[in-house]
Amino acid sequence: MKPLRLLICATLVIAWFAASTVFAQTPIAEQQDSRVIETLRQNGADVTKVHDIDFFLVFTRKDDAVATAEKISALGYEIVGVGQPPTTKQWEIHAKRKMVPELQAMQATTRALQSLAEVRNGYYDGWGAVGVK
Repeated sequence: MKPLRLLICATLVIAWFAASTVFAQTPIAEQQDSRVIETLRQNGADVTKVHDIDFFLVFTRKDDAVATAEKISALGYEIVGVGQPPTTKQWEIHAKRKMVPELQAMQATTRALQSLAEVRNGYYDGWGAVGVK
């Protein structure tokens, strides 16, 4: 193999390894943020525009869900509902907020909502949005 081709191949392998190592160190929920944004983009959404974004958190006890919903509301989220989906005994918070689905902002939001959920033994179940074109 010619030296230039070998150098290019080696550079690509190193770049791939570095990228995969960084991605592997990113928490799963934050990796999911990236995937949702990419899916929006692939479906024609303009991810530089403000979207109505839906957020979901899950708890085993109603009082934990209600208390967390109050904290989320105080942070400027609209609480769409706190209830039990028909096929489960868990309590779900459905919150909404207008924001641009920019990766760093979404990852910061994920971390904040995860922390709030964990205080009350719940978990953050992610977000979604209808793409704005």
